[in-house]
Amino acid sequence: MSSRSLLVALLAGLAAVPPAPAFSQSTFPVTLRILTYNLGLLRVLGSDLVPLVQARARLAPSAIADFARESRPDIMLFEEVWNDRDADAIAREVAPLGYSAIQPRIHSMLGLNSGLLLLVRAPLHVVDWKFTPFARTTFTDSFARKGVLEATVEEREAGLRLALVGTHTLAVDTDHGLPRDRGQVAAIEAQVAQILTVLRERSLGGAMPAILLGDFNVGPGYADSVYRRIAEADGLTEAGASPSPESPLITWDPSNPLVKFGKYPNEPPAKIDHVFLSGGDTHAWKVETAQRVFTDPLAGLAIENPGAMSVPAPLSDHYGFLVEATLVPRE
Repeated sequence: MSSRSLLVALLAGLAAVPPAPAFSQSTFPVTLRILTYNLGLLRVLGSDLVPLVQARARLAPSAIADFARESRPDIMLFEEVWNDRDADAIAREVAPLGYSAIQPRIHSMLGLNSGLLLLVRAPLHVVDWKFTPFARTTFTDSFARKGVLEATVEEREAGLRLALVGTHTLAVDTDHGLPRDRGQVAAIEAQVAQILTVLRERSLGGAMPAILLGDFNVGPGYADSVYRRIAEADGLTEAGASPSPESPLITWDPSNPLVKFGKYPNEPPAKIDHVFLSGGDTHAWKVETAQRVFTDPLAGLAIENPGAMSVPAPLSDHYGFLVEATLVPRE
């Protein structure tokens, strides 16, 4: 057979291979453990916007690896990992545990990246992904490259394929949970619209099961009207929906020492880190558990409080939010 004929035969064979199914009835239900966690590693021009950035960045890889060994999340999205070096250190530490990493390498004039780091545990893998900066932001947020990370995630043996969208929207200054700056509200509303558009397109018009997660900087009772634009979007269900600031699922807590001694000690407690789920046309998610994680002080980490004893601190000014959910065929 000539080389030309061989090439034609190979191409014909490849064309005959059907694409991976979006899902297979015979392999469901499928249960996934999903984490979103803002690490707060923001240091600008030598100043820590959250205390102890360098110390926490050194401890983060091993702390995250220990958590991964114990809790075995399938998907982890971290926010505010602004430095490529820190993202690489975390990715290297968890690679032996079966995690592959996605981190958009797009930088601002200050060298800050998107802050997003996605880790997916085998046998899940990312088929393809894309990062799009927000089309609208504020002057302060323009010093970073926040945006929307979208991916298609697959587990071929289980016949699972789903859309994943991760993000970190701009922070909203509030007075008792009510926004104080109309410009910030207009910008975050535009960001939410962009996120929902990306989610719909990545999930094939809502047909494919999907996960939307990240730090949205809004929540129940905290910039509530913006939060409702996401929480009440067609097809989305929030895992561990928190009805009030007193909920045990709050992820931004003024009693957290890194908040209390940070730049924003007066913002009220709120659940601003979320996992939203969509089952698509033929499936539904059943939320098994939703819990805060990374709440305890980390060994070797403390804030030196002037005139007082040192204060033990957790890994971040946010708490992590871990969800276990099962995707089942609709009845």
